[in-house]
Amino acid sequence: MKTTAFFKTLFLCLVVSQLSNAQSYDYISAPKQLVSMYYKGYSNYTFPKDSYNLEKSLPGSPNKNATVDYTQKLQDAINKYPVVIMPNFPVLINSSGLMIPSNRIIYFNKYSKVMFKGPAKGRLNDIIKVYNASNVKIYNANIVGSRKEKSDQAGEWSAGICILNSANVEVYNFQIKDTWGDGVFVGSEDGKVSSNIVVKNGWIDYARRDGISITSANNLHIDSVFISNTYGTLPMNGIQIEPSLYNETLKDVNLSNIYTFNNPGGLGINLQAFSIKNNPQKQVSITMQNYTDDGSNYSFGTSINDDNSIQNPAGTITITNAVWKNPKKDFYWRNSSKYNVNIVFDKIKKYKNNKLINTEN
Repeated sequence: MKTTAFFKTLFLCLVVSQLSNAQSYDYISAPKQLVSMYYKGYSNYTFPKDSYNLEKSLPGSPNKNATVDYTQKLQDAINKYPVVIMPNFPVLINSSGLMIPSNRIIYFNKYSKVMFKGPAKGRLNDIIKVYNASNVKIYNANIVGSRKEKSDQAGEWSAGICILNSANVEVYNFQIKDTWGDGVFVGSEDGKVSSNIVVKNGWIDYARRDGISITSANNLHIDSVFISNTYGTLPMNGIQIEPSLYNETLKDVNLSNIYTFNNPGGLGINLQAFSIKNNPQKQVSITMQNYTDDGSNYSFGTSINDDNSIQNPAGTITITNAVWKNPKKDFYWRNSSKYNVNIVFDKIKKYKNNKLINTEN
């Protein structure tokens, strides 16, 4: 995960007048009627009979206001039991986060909440960690990150849920707020890939980096997610698709029913890491259906390759049934006039001052 030249140029040069100081960005509370279209709140799943309630791993009269660190006790139980239910009250988690092994199902209860104390100090300081794991399901996650903590923090990492080099992972019905890094991260940090991933029905608010970052994925489905108020450190997109290394993968990446609200950037795709001399041409396949952006500087931004690059990625990016409303700068920013990747727009409605100005088919 890195910020490459495109987004440094895009946000530092093109929109410096709006992002150069704290007053240039205003947090706007997301309209409840919009959030409820994507995140329904707690979903009343029936817990399996063999599930283990993690409250049993805590002291007899556990602290229920997230002021006592229970990280190690919870981790020990998660390591032992394949199906667990989070305590039905907020719990404090330190900078170690919670590592989810393979073959695990994690249920958050109605009043469960993970409060991440941090401090976030750099790479792999994520909150819920699905690293090198397979067959993991997470339901009703409610996570609050450390961006409002007063402790000294550094770097741009510390995602609410981070999926690295993993397979067959499903995340349903989640709420993630105030993360120091991304809300959700899917991909790799070392050139591998995460495969067969589902992220569905959620709300991400006030993430410091991106709402969702995708670096390396094969058969990824992200559906029905509302992302608001992403702000703090570049790229600051609702969703950012950006490989860090040439040998990463972006195949069958499917995004649907996404709403980005009051983020500096809506959807950003940066494939510069695939433009490497003397390597086979990389192929990508990305689709976005039913995408609404409201109030970004740019609803959509791409940096696929440089005009003078000797090796450029190929493939297709398709944007279908999109509504782009009231961008502060423009609807679409691109760094080059020549892409080998075919970008297809189908049924894009553009609004300025809440008035329809154009429909592209």
